[in-house]
Amino acid sequence: TYSDGTDDVITLLKNAEKSKLEVLSITDHVTCEAYKELKHIDIKQYYTGKIIKGCELYSTIDGQTIELLAYNINTDVFNELLPTVYCSETEDNKWQAKKLLQICKDIGIYIDYDNLHINYETQFCGDVILNEISKYPQNKQYFDNEKAFYDNNIFYRECMTNSKSKFFIDKTTFYPSIDEVIHLIRTAGGLVFIPHIFIYGDNSMKFFDILTQNYDIDGIECYYTLFTNNQTEFLLDYCKKKHLLVSGGSDYHADNKPGTKLGIGKGNLNIPINILDDWNI
Repeated sequence: TYSDGTDDVITLLKNAEKSKLEVLSITDHVTCEAYKELKHIDIKQYYTGKIIKGCELYSTIDGQTIELLAYNINTDVFNELLPTVYCSETEDNKWQAKKLLQICKDIGIYIDYDNLHINYETQFCGDVILNEISKYPQNKQYFDNEKAFYDNNIFYRECMTNSKSKFFIDKTTFYPSIDEVIHLIRTAGGLVFIPHIFIYGDNSMKFFDILTQNYDIDGIECYYTLFTNNQTEFLLDYCKKKHLLVSGGSDYHADNKPGTKLGIGKGNLNIPINILDDWNI
């Protein structure tokens, strides 16, 4: 619940134990507050597995939002450094809402602004605004992909963060550069991973090449619930050839991503424990 999930820390630990996960990493967006709470909890009372400290961080390529994962970080250092690089999630949310609503006005999309209310601390603006947009069938004409008219995740990935979309929000000057994010992770003693690379659609391989050829990356998330077998095998083979570390994640958000379960994602994940053998942690 410190970023975009609906499980509190204890509930998450209980669910991890129930799911018989041997390893868990909580990777909230741009915060490690969960790890502050864990210091005051008898963790073994709820979860007997291993916890790898982590965090998910925003950056951009060609103005499009991407994410990097930080693992095995000193979370005390990270919590001190994050406000020097990022604004708060609430301020980020307000900024995106302002940009998105202006885009909607410019395009001519109908929205009942008088009845549009966003709780910036608990609701992502894109979800609330899309919900309002989709109330009016006449707005569908402005969507190149009809699925994005109904699906929050598709709207975010294919519209708000896609430079080819009319709904695109350029965050180049808003989020830190990739170099800055990597420096932040290194300062906290962490490992830099590329997560869920194939969710970026047509830009996926372009972003993959930019990240792997130009930056100091430690590893790649090869196991992800939306990857095909061929995509996973491609990434595993690449990591083997380049001597990079391998990770996996279910992208579990509890009620915010119905149908995605802890550890197994949409039911197709089987992340082998031996991928951690090379991590030296």
